[in-house]
Amino acid sequence: LGQIFMHRLAVHFWMREYTKVAELSENHSEMNPSFSQQRRILNIYRTLFEGIVYLTLARDTKQAKWKILGKKAVEWMSQLESMSAWNYENKSKLLQAEFHYLEGDLESAESAYQAAIKSARVHNFIPEEALACELYGVFCVENQMIDKGHMQLHLALEKYSLWGATNKANQLQLFIDLVEPSYSQKLK
Repeated sequence: LGQIFMHRLAVHFWMREYTKVAELSENHSEMNPSFSQQRRILNIYRTLFEGIVYLTLARDTKQAKWKILGKKAVEWMSQLESMSAWNYENKSKLLQAEFHYLEGDLESAESAYQAAIKSARVHNFIPEEALACELYGVFCVENQMIDKGHMQLHLALEKYSLWGATNKANQLQLFIDLVEPSYSQKLK
């Protein structure tokens, strides 16, 4: 049951269907007996995915419940990072970046995105590097740093393709195609 849940959660997460992730998570909260039986690795990725979703929803909806849940994910991943920077630093920095973005601390957010990308690259976590590049690219585009955002989105596309995530790469390409007309207009 836990693996089916995680598969659904992951598919919706990677396709940026954040409302569906939040609904699944609410239906499979810690009160659900299957949660405690899941393997630790599933809980780590669940925390990463849900943390990003909650912080994004907090930015988009301004609802306090999402910020509270997102902050819990940031705190838990920071604890894991203190136990094994190799495995958790990139995930922790990415959640911190999203939290700083939510708080409006754009300088700290940018620094944390860059640290997440660097950590994922150094430790050869290709999916996490792709995700960090994508989220950093979106952050840049949303904050009028179009050139930097364009570069990060293309790096993410390259990493998703390297990872073999064809559907995700195709989905990101659609987003890039939406962003690039404004990028092309800026160059004129």
